[in-house]
Amino acid sequence: MTAKTSIQAQVIPKFGEQKKAFSIDELKQLINAAKSMSDLDQAKRYLCSYFIPSSNPHGIFMWWSEIKYLEHILDKNISKLICPITKVFYTQSEQGPSQKVEFNINKWFMVKYSTVCVATCNLQKSRIFKLGGQLYLNIFLGFLHILRPISTFESITHQAVKFIFFHVQDIWYSGDWNFTEYIINWLAGVSTERKMYSILYLKSG
Repeated sequence: MTAKTSIQAQVIPKFGEQKKAFSIDELKQLINAAKSMSDLDQAKRYLCSYFIPSSNPHGIFMWWSEIKYLEHILDKNISKLICPITKVFYTQSEQGPSQKVEFNINKWFMVKYSTVCVATCNLQKSRIFKLGGQLYLNIFLGFLHILRPISTFESITHQAVKFIFFHVQDIWYSGDWNFTEYIINWLAGVSTERKMYSILYLKSG
């Protein structure tokens, strides 16, 4: 296993698991503390726990740990977050003078880091998963509402919901329960963040 493969194997499972906000200052400290190219692995792992390249949609996804949110960023804007921090090393040659090697964290991530994901939304998969050899980033962040038994709601809530449903049945659909039931199921799907393949179009007159 190469050093590059080893880095990626450690980084990917940690993407989206950071508990504190990304800090460019912390990234700088990790890079500046490196005494050799191999010492940069920690800085690379830190960076890749917040950022991951995507081919569809094209760009970079960033994990905002403090609000548990995934933001899609265009390649041209990523340098505002991943600054081109550089570190110079000198390697000693056996038969000649030492050679200068410059490391740029932005260039490494955008050019040399080969892990690329495809964004998808799946309620049952983990944040990062593979399927048929393709790496996927699961952008599903959980349901907006916690499902509760209907008996746990107050009576005033029951009355308000009944009023809305009666209005839909009597005013929208002239008492037709079949159409009303469709609307109820549609609203239930939206409230649980299910992807709906239809929209409601209301027209009066």
